Amino acid sequence: MNEFFEEERHRCEVRHVLKIRADDRQKMLDYLEQVKKERGEIAYKKLEQDCREQWNKGSKGTYGVWK
Repeated sequence: MNEFFEEERHRCEVRHVLKIRADDRQKMLDYLEQVKKERGEIAYKKLEQDCREQWNKGSKGTYGVWK
């Protein structure tokens, strides 16, 4: 898969998870747990880490925002 496309897909997923987090933290945790089950530990850790970093930088999932 095209590296640029994959990175953009990942950023979109991070924003999606942050939107979930803004409304319901438990739903976000459930989503991340499902990622771990379906895609494995490596995918889970990358998504969780990037979500944490973006959240701590003030991102709440707004379309197009990457801090």
